[in-house]
Amino acid sequence: MKKWMTAIAILCLAALVFCGCAPSTPADDGGIGNLNGTGGGNGGEPGNILVAYFSATGNTEEIASIVAERTGAALWEIEAADPYTAEDLEYYTGGRADREQEAEDCRPAIAHQIQDFAQYDTVLIGHPIWHGIAPRIIQIFLESYDFTGKDVYTFSTSASSAGSGAFSALQREYPSVHLIGNLHFTSSQLSSAQSRVEDWLEEIGMLQGDLRVGFTIGGQTVYGTLNDHSVARDLYSRLPLTLEFSDYNATEKIAYLPDGAEAWDLSDAPESCTPSAGDITVYAPWGNLAIFYRDFRFSNGLIPVGRLDSGAIELFASQSGSFTVMISAAPAQLSA
Repeated sequence: MKKWMTAIAILCLAALVFCGCAPSTPADDGGIGNLNGTGGGNGGEPGNILVAYFSATGNTEEIASIVAERTGAALWEIEAADPYTAEDLEYYTGGRADREQEAEDCRPAIAHQIQDFAQYDTVLIGHPIWHGIAPRIIQIFLESYDFTGKDVYTFSTSASSAGSGAFSALQREYPSVHLIGNLHFTSSQLSSAQSRVEDWLEEIGMLQGDLRVGFTIGGQTVYGTLNDHSVARDLYSRLPLTLEFSDYNATEKIAYLPDGAEAWDLSDAPESCTPSAGDITVYAPWGNLAIFYRDFRFSNGLIPVGRLDSGAIELFASQSGSFTVMISAAPAQLSA
């Protein structure tokens, strides 16, 4: 009898190893991964929205970044303790991903745990679709934390498969988790990700109004807030941008965009303004971006796009000659 029980145990262990799975508890090495964001939603209290995503090829990560930026949420990558290789992801080869999806009880270990998960009221979970369902690592994520009282949404990516089947499967398997809705992208829809994410977030009441941007010059980053009109949204949709700025009239720093500088969406933007130091503007007749470090007179065709934060003006004013600026969407860092 002992020999028979030992043989069964060995076979079970071998099956687990073959599947490439670990027991259904996340790895805990004291690490916290990468947690970024400002929080928002649900009354705007800091830290109460979390965007958690697993991305093997980068497509889901792209969507997750937009979701975090437009909600002001904390951003968390669900990392596998044993990272996936390109070979692991090859479909119908009997590779690791194939084996994991075939084994319903497979739970690949997660590299890090989220600290203070209880602080989040709303969680948005992003994942690819593998063989019609979410990767097994999403299941262990759902099993690793207490989702009581939390609103949970998902967003997913695939080559061509629909996302509804994967979402429904998660709803069936985790009835105690308040899974509300899913936004899905096929590869052909990724080019419209910004607008689709914003429409979805507005529909579910989580679109953050302020468009925050960062300006990195020589390793130092300062921030600003864009206005809510067509030119500001147009600029935001083009980020990230790396531009060459230069001084103009000892008053402003200007740069031209590489992708059709004059092709701005002017549909609902102001047509003029009187700029002051710290204003981010677009001069429509020339199509250039202009950041003022001194006050200036009323100007037709000068569109107010946003405003630099306190202290950012000095960094621009101190630059001489031509200098490079990387402009990017900017949820601020949360302390771990």
